[in-house]
Amino acid sequence: MKSNKILFFSLLILLSCDNNIEKKNKSPRIKSFTKIISPSSNSIFRENDSINIEVKSYSEKILKSTLILRSDTLIFQDKIKLSTNRFMQYGKQRIIIKNELLDKKVESISKTFYIYPSSKPSDINYKVLKILPHNKENYTQGLLIHENNLFESSGQYGKSFLRKSSISDNSTLNKIMIEDNYFAEGITIYNNKLFMLTWKSNKGFIYDINSFKKIGEFKYQTEGWGLSTYQNQLLMSDGSEKIYFRNPQDFEIIKTLEVYDNNGKVENINELEIINNKLFCNVYGEDIILIVNINSGKVEGKLNLENLFNRNNYNDKIDVMNGIAYNNKNNSILVTGKWWPSMYEIEILNKNYYESK
Repeated sequence: MKSNKILFFSLLILLSCDNNIEKKNKSPRIKSFTKIISPSSNSIFRENDSINIEVKSYSEKILKSTLILRSDTLIFQDKIKLSTNRFMQYGKQRIIIKNELLDKKVESISKTFYIYPSSKPSDINYKVLKILPHNKENYTQGLLIHENNLFESSGQYGKSFLRKSSISDNSTLNKIMIEDNYFAEGITIYNNKLFMLTWKSNKGFIYDINSFKKIGEFKYQTEGWGLSTYQNQLLMSDGSEKIYFRNPQDFEIIKTLEVYDNNGKVENINELEIINNKLFCNVYGEDIILIVNINSGKVEGKLNLENLFNRNNYNDKIDVMNGIAYNNKNNSILVTGKWWPSMYEIEILNKNYYESK
């Protein structure tokens, strides 16, 4: 009996010690003295809207509030009205407000909301100039024209490859197979180097544009989908609504753009092509091409290509539309799809959405 009592009290002491340790290790919750009461979290605003921003203190009086907006700061007392036009891009926005209290405390608080475009994307008209051959074995991921030759990356594990061909007759000028454990994705050319993404390996490769000899590698955290070049930056998609502007030297992110139309974010952005300072995007699983403002992320136009290719005429495997290549010689675009037997050279008729402004 005595030994049982000793054991019982020993257990009580151990439990008490554990509780004391747990209490000491727990971080006390940091109390906020101020709050942004307007706008509410995740509110949706449209272009040209006014945003009423209001802060409140639970204790000491707020002497001064400072709204930090990119490199700009706005000082106000309790309330301020802000136009959505002050924000350069659409999509998710985060404001930070620093409140200076009566007792000289300074507290930073933040709020997240969204800005949508007001207008629908314009319908873009086109006409087919010609139909060109396309290898049915090509699971097209990236497509581009450089010095009158067509560069194409084809996906699938164990079957991925890079190919350079003649536009006129589809003859192969160069081709290399990609290692079996990589699924080739989007490609682009920068400074006479060919950059290629892979799907889920978080790794891309750099090739000599002429020999296709691998000369470098780079890493990223997301999936790899589409790739293009804009000025001195590389643009990358990952299947979300995001476009990443990356440094071609180290592939580090410079900034991020979100693609939005009047209904909200547009996901599954895939193949990318810059045409006269506009971003043309395939949307995975849809026979459309979006024309996106490269600065704001707004979808300005939509090119509906549902009637371009009749899948009912083919019994073989046919997959989704993918591939946009701009031919600057005659201001036309080559479009195709995964395992499609043809490429289509089209001309856009709505010049105001096509040409540089």
